[in-house]
Amino acid sequence: MKKAREAKEREKMSGAVPQWRKLLFDHARSVYADGADARENTSTQLELQKLLGPMADEAMRIVEAFAHGARAADGTSGSGNAVPPEFETRLSIILNGLAPEAETQRMGEGEESSVIQQELWQLLYKVRESAELSYAREIELVELDRRILFLLRSQGPLVPADISGSVGVDKAQVSRSVKRLLELKMVERDQIRAPVSLTRKGMGLADRLLRLAELRNRELTFDIGDEELAEFFAVIEKLLHRAVMLYEQERALNHSDVKSLNPFNVDPEYEPNSGSPIVIERSRILAPLMTLSAYFSRSGALTFKRLTNLSNFESWVLNEIALDAPIDWNTLVSRLDRDHSQAGRTVTALIERGLVERSGKPGRRHGKFTPTDEGARLIEIIQEASRQRSAFLMAPLSVPERDKFAVTFEKVRRNAIVQLERERTFDELGQNLP
Repeated sequence: MKKAREAKEREKMSGAVPQWRKLLFDHARSVYADGADARENTSTQLELQKLLGPMADEAMRIVEAFAHGARAADGTSGSGNAVPPEFETRLSIILNGLAPEAETQRMGEGEESSVIQQELWQLLYKVRESAELSYAREIELVELDRRILFLLRSQGPLVPADISGSVGVDKAQVSRSVKRLLELKMVERDQIRAPVSLTRKGMGLADRLLRLAELRNRELTFDIGDEELAEFFAVIEKLLHRAVMLYEQERALNHSDVKSLNPFNVDPEYEPNSGSPIVIERSRILAPLMTLSAYFSRSGALTFKRLTNLSNFESWVLNEIALDAPIDWNTLVSRLDRDHSQAGRTVTALIERGLVERSGKPGRRHGKFTPTDEGARLIEIIQEASRQRSAFLMAPLSVPERDKFAVTFEKVRRNAIVQLERERTFDELGQNLP
């Protein structure tokens, strides 16, 4: 890990583009320009295997699929075609998601895999964006509304408390979503605390969306066998059990004045009691990951608020700034995978609170950002709390379970990148039609 960080620092100082990235860029350009068959360039493949290891073949497959898809969408045929600027822009987005593990694990020695925190958030952000584009062609519903439709279709009528526990969001959000679905006549119930059930209209929509979800799920689980997927779900169930436990403990701690960074001492016989069952929807790989993320984020928000008076996202932004300070605006936004307005509001709030300072040319987009001394103090608290939270969450897993989970998660992540790029392309093509 130390050598990887030193290499990254040398690269950053020199301003050099990573060799693996240059090789993939050149290969994708070649495929787009000439329609080259997959893996014709053996020397490139061998060099990538040295740089990326097991990721090399998958990386080539992803950029080739993108290049062939872009070539077909542009109506390109023959060889020697010019590569358009927008192709390179989209290719850069894909390559940002293919960074080798040595470059993406920036949190330091002794930290658990970032999959459970930043990597999980970024994966779900990509999937949500592509889902919004895909499902919007059927009907305009927010993500939570769709999740409730799917849940009711698979589990039957449920009371709001059970829905809240299964999707991992608070009852107030569920109530607002149920109200929207009632107004659309997608669901019905006899009285306010009675079970919510699908109407015939809601069932028809749920079935249509589930067919689309199944197609998206198959794309996200490409190259993942049934046995591997079963092991992945088994780990998620263990993590979800701990995430609920973590959330319940944080709620209790926030009613006291406890400021310890390691409050996670649990009776081994303790069982979480969320008040409602947690349903694992095995037919869709993202549903349990969303529930896991929701519980972990809710407990994280309580942890960071209790210890630093910062929100979950403010803590994340401050930590990202510290990892590569002074960091420029475009790099920061790409790391966060959020829109410029949300990131801008958060950075401005951190500056106003004296936790971040800006240097460089006038204008936010031209500046560089660095934590102040007070910001650095809070970052130490955030990082230590994150280590404790990750260790608590991962404690029930054996080393082989962790390793297998990370491998499967990486496959899902890379499939999500390709899925998002396809949906963006479809959306742009639709907007350009007369």
